[in-house]
Amino acid sequence: MGIKQIESQNLVEFEFKRIEEIRRSGEEVIIYLPFSAEEFKNSINLYDYLPAENLNLLKLFLVSTRTFKNRYRNKKLGEFFNRFHDYEELILEIESRIDEDSQIRDSASPELQRIRTKKKNTINEIKKLLKELLDSRYYLFSELNIVERAGRYVLPVKANFKNDLKGIVHSYSNSRETVFIEPIETTSLSAELVELERMEEEEIISILKEITRMVKARGDDIESDLDYAAELDLIFAKVGYANSYQCSMPLFGDHFDIKNGYHPLLKHLKKNVVPLNMKLPPDKRVLLISGPNAGGKTVVLKTVGLLSLMAKCGLYIPADEGTVLPFFNEIYADIGDEQSLESDLSTFAGHVRHIKEALNARNGKNLVLLDELMNQTSVEEGSALASAIMEELSDKGNTVLATTHNESLKIFVSKRDNMLNAGMEFTDRPTYRLILGIPQPSNAIKLAEKMGLNGPLLAKARTYLDTQKASLNEIFESLSRELKAVEEQKTRLDSLIKEYEQKLTELELRKKKEFVELHNRFHNEMVKARRRVDDLIKTLKKEGPKPEIIKEFKEFFAEKIKEEPREPYYPKIGETVRLRGSNKSGEVVAVHQGRYKISFGNIFFWARPEEIEPEKDNG
Repeated sequence: MGIKQIESQNLVEFEFKRIEEIRRSGEEVIIYLPFSAEEFKNSINLYDYLPAENLNLLKLFLVSTRTFKNRYRNKKLGEFFNRFHDYEELILEIESRIDEDSQIRDSASPELQRIRTKKKNTINEIKKLLKELLDSRYYLFSELNIVERAGRYVLPVKANFKNDLKGIVHSYSNSRETVFIEPIETTSLSAELVELERMEEEEIISILKEITRMVKARGDDIESDLDYAAELDLIFAKVGYANSYQCSMPLFGDHFDIKNGYHPLLKHLKKNVVPLNMKLPPDKRVLLISGPNAGGKTVVLKTVGLLSLMAKCGLYIPADEGTVLPFFNEIYADIGDEQSLESDLSTFAGHVRHIKEALNARNGKNLVLLDELMNQTSVEEGSALASAIMEELSDKGNTVLATTHNESLKIFVSKRDNMLNAGMEFTDRPTYRLILGIPQPSNAIKLAEKMGLNGPLLAKARTYLDTQKASLNEIFESLSRELKAVEEQKTRLDSLIKEYEQKLTELELRKKKEFVELHNRFHNEMVKARRRVDDLIKTLKKEGPKPEIIKEFKEFFAEKIKEEPREPYYPKIGETVRLRGSNKSGEVVAVHQGRYKISFGNIFFWARPEEIEPEKDNG
């Protein structure tokens, strides 16, 4: 069963929230699901009773939901399992009547208990009579064992003595040397046994009907819980996938910004895969990708399409955090060869059929992926059709990603404000990197050379190559090299900016820490001073000083204790500052280990930041 697309962006984001919550919990849960809600509904509607095996499977499911509810009742994931209903009475009913091997217990009903007891006694009586015959007339038998054939107990009589034992012949051995006979002495008991087995079967059906009626009474709840269990199973599977492949939650926006994205199958099958980075501006509706064969153009289309589809299904994607994707209504893809002999469909017709579906879509805001757009026909007409198709699709609000080798299409796109050229980088070989803004040449001759075609043939091919197109290819290659150099410089600059911001953050934290330390030191000093003053006052009281003098001293020191330290000031080299409490200004000439060297003419003074204030500050 495939994973369904979720039609609403809000519902997808709610799904992402649940996945993240489970992921943070670190819990791994395996949901037991014996059958689907639809299968359960059909079985209770179509049949008078459910088989014991099905009832036992249902019981296991109900027990598992009860276990989950109890296990996570007071934990973070409790809300995921509290929705399950309680089935204690139904569980006990099934357990009391059906054992672990899906057999009806003897105690399932008094009538069944009576029938089985009588059945057991009858079997014992039959076997006793047969044993007596074996012992008394042992020479008649090929072996001295009681044999069961077709539910009847018989004796293995030698073929030449078959007329010496009266009874019913049931069968012969393969060699025809032994005949299996039910002696006349046990036929009435065997008939009674058959009747008891019929009664047993009827009683078992009656018991199963009774249990099934209880199940039907809770049918809606069970169906709902089976549906929800399947939903939970899918959520935990999504969490497992995200953890296994280091996936992240995509963000929805009005443009593509894929950061180190991977085709999910390549991520699974290969280790060294070049990630896709693609930032398509919001005002661009068409991206035309060019470049050499085997350069990765089609992989880009498939990667973008699969990542978009995974996001619509509420799946985390194999890409870095911060990856932005639009939420598309539909995703259309024309990738591969649709030629069909059976349906009389040419390659060109197959591609047109797919493109027509995208053009006829009622709603806009779709993603349309077109591989080798209109290269199945003549260059001139193919270019014209491809240009019109891209323009029509973009005018309807769709986002189009197309691949091409057609130089005319590259020129057409370069002249449209809402379209953008891109290409797969090629140096001396394909690098599988997508370069936005610059189309790339196909480099067919270079690739052919690397694949072993002879030199003279390639030299002749170059003479046939249009000089203008050859020059254009050289320009594309030159631009790609320059762009790569710019990107390398940008990466280095980004690294320096990041390093600077980190150091700036560290400086701010150090300033804050120094201020806190200063505040604490000031407070501690003042507390010590207050204690000293209290001791002094006690001494003065003993010596009898005047009360007004004591009061004046206490008020003075109490006021000083309330004062807060001023925030440290960090001047620049060359700045004019002054020491707190001084009117004389000086110039900052150096800084070392958090202290500043201030020049007052021919006098130099080292000061801490909390001892400095700007010259314009009047305190």
